[in-house]
Amino acid sequence: MKLSTRSTYGMRALVELGLASGHGPLSAAMIAKRQDLSIAYLEQLLHRLKRSGFVASIRGPRGGYVLAKDPQQITMADVVKVLDGESVSGSQAREVVRRALANGKNAPKAGKQSAVRHAQLISEAVWHCVHERLTQSLSEVTLQDLCDAVGIEAGEPLDHRYVFHI
Repeated sequence: MKLSTRSTYGMRALVELGLASGHGPLSAAMIAKRQDLSIAYLEQLLHRLKRSGFVASIRGPRGGYVLAKDPQQITMADVVKVLDGESVSGSQAREVVRRALANGKNAPKAGKQSAVRHAQLISEAVWHCVHERLTQSLSEVTLQDLCDAVGIEAGEPLDHRYVFHI
């Protein structure tokens, strides 16, 4: 299972902002360059994240984006919800399963179309359940967790990533 491009790019941008936290704003161009992303696409994602209160923008020649919340308060489930839309709840998934099973019992036995529809409903229910579990798992991962993981992988003091020498 893969997350959407929107969500993964949004998470990558948030990690960059999290790592730069306390060092001033980062421009969309700098984030795009560091993450090898399209700046136009990144700006759309940053705009959505700004509307949702995850990031704030600072105008001016030294402006850019900063986190508007503490990285511990931002879960990856929240990011996916903002960038990809509403997630399905457990009760919705259970209702889909219940409907699929009820339709299977009440469907006429001699119809290929009803069998195909029944199979589609079961498949839909399975994906709803998978989506629910994925959302639950993403709710347990914070932006701080990702920033910490990047720091360990990088093997360098994170304060040194955004020191600018003139």
